[in-house]
Amino acid sequence: MKSLKFMHFIFILSAVIVLFLDQLTKYWIKATIPVSSSMEVIPRFLYITHVRNPGAAFGLFQDGTTILAIISFVAVFLIVFIKFLLRIKSYFFNISLGLIMGGALGNLIDRLVLGEVTDFIHFLYWPVFNIADSSIVIGFGIAILLLFKEFFKKNSKMIN
Repeated sequence: MKSLKFMHFIFILSAVIVLFLDQLTKYWIKATIPVSSSMEVIPRFLYITHVRNPGAAFGLFQDGTTILAIISFVAVFLIVFIKFLLRIKSYFFNISLGLIMGGALGNLIDRLVLGEVTDFIHFLYWPVFNIADSSIVIGFGIAILLLFKEFFKKNSKMIN
């Protein structure tokens, strides 16, 4: 049986792991690679590029630090509200919410402390991003897949 306390633990653990990895990698980038410098990891494909981003994920909404910090606070509140209101007992849904929470907190910390977010993962022909951005996108992707799965499962029962 899936205990609600264990689901809370899974959610918190996922968020803490993402937050830790995000902040650790950003610290390493800031300490070792000068801003606007790049290091080739896989030739003509993957680079580590130190970028300061005053906008949102993937360089959107430049210079929107204040509004993005407010949106992050609201997102964190909504995630906690949804998590505890719905009493979700799905491992994967709790992990997905933890990924989103950890990513939102990671970028929020950067915005509050630095006024901008440190990005560094750079695939050729794609905007530079970070662990937090990736976790948010992956978390939402998992959540959407799970919601579609539930939707189709419920609708197939109605048809039969």
